[in-house]
Amino acid sequence: MGRFRMSDEIVSFSQIISNAFNSIKVENAQNSVNIYDEWKKILSRIKTNSSNPNEGLNMAGHSRVIDLKNGILLIEADHPGWISLIQFHKKYILNGFRMKFPEVEFKTLAFRLKGNKGEIASKIENKDSIYKKVEKRLEIEEEINKKSGISNNKNIKKSEKKDFPPELKVLFDDLRKSMLTNLEK
Repeated sequence: MGRFRMSDEIVSFSQIISNAFNSIKVENAQNSVNIYDEWKKILSRIKTNSSNPNEGLNMAGHSRVIDLKNGILLIEADHPGWISLIQFHKKYILNGFRMKFPEVEFKTLAFRLKGNKGEIASKIENKDSIYKKVEKRLEIEEEINKKSGISNNKNIKKSEKKDFPPELKVLFDDLRKSMLTNLEK
């Protein structure tokens, strides 16, 4: 295995920061600012035949651009209803961005509800912890049932099951026969 060896050269922190900012293209930073501004402009041009002539402005007021990565524009909205309306106008919105920024790739829109971080991993971990809690509770209840004599043992053999008394069997047979004959009528 190779070892990582730091350079003997000492580099100042200001030089590291300068190098980091030099690697950022000015036009990319400007495009990102323009994309945020253009969101409201594109949505405000949406006019529908609905009773609300300001539908586009309302959508812009209840949503915002969060990120653009790999051609996917991440939009945050404060209610699922606004997400549905924006999805309805998705093609128009994407075409508006493509016309305004032809050098930037816009493949699709992705959405998240305000307040949600949109993290898949934490949701999975949360579900796992919920399952573990439920499993633990079931084990505790099973122990309580065993101690109280109420067992949910599924391994009981058929031979261990008790038969009904003969007079009860006769009553059930009569009931079954009467039900069958009533169906035939």
